Amino acid sequence: MQADNQDALSDILRLIRLKGCVYFQSDFSSPWGMEMGNSPFAQYHVVIRGQCWLVLDGERHLLSSGDVVLIPDGDAHTLQDDPETETIPGLEVLSSIQSGTQPFQEGEETVRLLCGHFEFDRTMNHPFVRDLPRLIHIKGMGNKQPNWIEGIAPVLVGKSGGEQLGTETIVERLAEVLLIQVIREYLLEQSEEHGFLAALGDKRINNALKVIHVRANHDLTLSDIAKEVGMSRSGLAARFKELVGDTPMNYLTTWRMLRAKDILKSATMPMMEVAESVGYASEAAFSRAFKREHKITPSAYRHSVAHIAGA
Repeated sequence: MQADNQDALSDILRLIRLKGCVYFQSDFSSPWGMEMGNSPFAQYHVVIRGQCWLVLDGERHLLSSGDVVLIPDGDAHTLQDDPETETIPGLEVLSSIQSGTQPFQEGEETVRLLCGHFEFDRTMNHPFVRDLPRLIHIKGMGNKQPNWIEGIAPVLVGKSGGEQLGTETIVERLAEVLLIQVIREYLLEQSEEHGFLAALGDKRINNALKVIHVRANHDLTLSDIAKEVGMSRSGLAARFKELVGDTPMNYLTTWRMLRAKDILKSATMPMMEVAESVGYASEAAFSRAFKREHKITPSAYRHSVAHIAGA
């Protein structure tokens, strides 16, 4: 995978308002086991040292030192020193650690875990989120860059930086980098044939995505995109549809409308300026496109967001 993949992916992560945190970094001694319930957040675990088992839907996955796992939909799962070990709720483990009482300290130390979550706006229905697999297991990622992972953990968990200005922004950017690294490693290891991750791994389609993202506020045609990426219009259309599941021009509209949705959530600019910022020359044309995409007018959406914020 090319380093350029980070550009399109970073755009998407900013759009879906990615935020990340660490629940804890802790050493556990056998026997130990914790049960993580269904969560609205994407769960992740890093095995800093040792090994353990992850059980998801009855399937067992052995995690070893340096492994990173991501569970994008926050599905219920367990982490244990042995699949037969009894578990306690993960919230109890977290509460114990936060109160200064380390759980699972009776036997021989077997593992050091870094656990946390990624939070993002799921109302931003981007195909990247839709096409994430249920489980991403990267083997040995921490072994390739151990100092980096252990170095960012104190910042993510809030033990470095305190209330200093900019700490929240730093944490969000580090979380973004961590997720990008996981996705990059996943793409390097996998040979996805379809879906948005496969599109990110295809150099020409990834470049097409970047063109769309960068020039979404301009008058952009299929010919313009094809010329930029060195493909014929038919070749681009076919390959884009094969990987992304939609045409380049439909994706352009989707991206514009998601950007508009984001602007309407956080800005009070006049509606005509919103329309121009996402490539529409008239407010009426923008309103029609927004309603087709989101089943609500831009004005009504802005009002609903303001009402929720003020509730």
